[in-house]
Amino acid sequence: MLNDKAVAAEEPFNKFLVWYSGAQTDRRRQTYKGNLLVSSVFGLVRKVMSAIFPWANLFRPDVATLATIGLNGQPSARSVLFTGITEGGFAFYTDYDSDKGKELDLNLSAVMLFYWAVPPRQVRIDGKVHKLSREDAGRYWESRSRANQLAAAAVIQSSIISGREEHLEKVRQLEQLYRGKPIPCPDSWGGYSLVPEKIEFWEGKIDWLHDRERYLLNDGNWTKIKLAP
Repeated sequence: MLNDKAVAAEEPFNKFLVWYSGAQTDRRRQTYKGNLLVSSVFGLVRKVMSAIFPWANLFRPDVATLATIGLNGQPSARSVLFTGITEGGFAFYTDYDSDKGKELDLNLSAVMLFYWAVPPRQVRIDGKVHKLSREDAGRYWESRSRANQLAAAAVIQSSIISGREEHLEKVRQLEQLYRGKPIPCPDSWGGYSLVPEKIEFWEGKIDWLHDRERYLLNDGNWTKIKLAP
């Protein structure tokens, strides 16, 4: 393409990390290098709104939509928690026996989509996943709260249950079993790294002339192209 531009291997990752940092509620964690006043205003709005609506994913920059190919060949999507750049890709954890785990066993292709409203930015990552090591899973499992561990270990994600009470009862049983002891990481629980083959950035502008660019991986090299919004 005439408007292709070769870029350094780390450029799309660095851009993502700058945007991701800029979406944090805590102003001290931002690395955004734009207008300081604008950045400060965005940070203040996020902090105030996250205090008013602490449950809102709008102010959780680590929540992303993960799309896979369902077992019936139809698209399937859900929200996951992004845990960082690991082994050259975008990491998340789940139950391997869940619907998404079964889907990824059959088709490694996946898409992860981030959207941050303040400022309006979207990042789409297309690629293929690979499983992270059991050591990685164990370390991340230990970083989670005990209540979170109990909820995850008590049932198989996506399995059919009679209702909330069944889940609560299984949590109580597990809590009793491991009272005073650490809760082991289930064998079926672990992480994936989505290694990108394409990363697309979109940034909204007040004049509707939005910015959009795509990074494509070809033979180990990234190229960047500008796209109409």
